[in-house]
Amino acid sequence: MRFVHRATAFWMVAFVSWLAALHAGDMPLEGESLGKLKLGQTASQTTALVGKPESKGKDTLWEATGEWVQEWRFKSAGLKLNMASESKGGAKTLASITATAPCKLVTARGIQIGSSIADVTKAYGKFHDKEQSIAGKTFVAGSVYGGVIFTFKDGKVSEIFIGAAAE
Repeated sequence: MRFVHRATAFWMVAFVSWLAALHAGDMPLEGESLGKLKLGQTASQTTALVGKPESKGKDTLWEATGEWVQEWRFKSAGLKLNMASESKGGAKTLASITATAPCKLVTARGIQIGSSIADVTKAYGKFHDKEQSIAGKTFVAGSVYGGVIFTFKDGKVSEIFIGAAAE
């Protein structure tokens, strides 16, 4: 019986250590930003940085997260922001960022729309999720569960997504 307890304890410690290592690997991207936009900012902090959205989508319940999400569009700035709340119409925080041309904002590691694949690889290479990426098309830094996804057209960044693309 002692052996069973020791074996169980060993595997529990191993599992917790693995989870901690996995989480620590994502930590450097946790504070990722686009310009001064960061995930978790309140609606008022967000509008202080980019102004009021040109248009807003409907509050929609995302079953996977249990949050109510509304898309805020800033077409002239090349930004779409998903704003999430715990209840329909509730106080919102920034849940994901999508940037396309003509966005001029730069990531925390210096990448912007128009940067090359080589620039992205140099800046985010140690966080590269090769299994989720498609060579020449997408580069996933961190993971699809929380990270940065760069989409390329003709070898240049055409879209930057920060957040969770999968749940």
